[in-house]
Amino acid sequence: MTKETDDNKRISRRTIVQRAITLTGVAAAASVDANDAGAQGKLAQAVAKYQASPKNGQECSTCVNFVAPAACQIVASPISPHGWCQFYAKKAA
Repeated sequence: MTKETDDNKRISRRTIVQRAITLTGVAAAASVDANDAGAQGKLAQAVAKYQASPKNGQECSTCVNFVAPAACQIVASPISPHGWCQFYAKKAA
């Protein structure tokens, strides 16, 4: 093998860490209790790092995933309009 071929087979530490993080997230989502959020196809609040209070001015009522009055497209209900989770995405103005 040439040196160039050997270098092309190496994986950077960044790639390894990114893949590990992705796999960890997938495993966490897959472990959702089927009787809770999994039955609805939604993530458990703990997996989404949901909290019932806003964070840094972000709250569920201004998120694209919020469904009034107390639901979310991603996270299992109930959801407070003033809550927050790691999947927050601000609605377009």
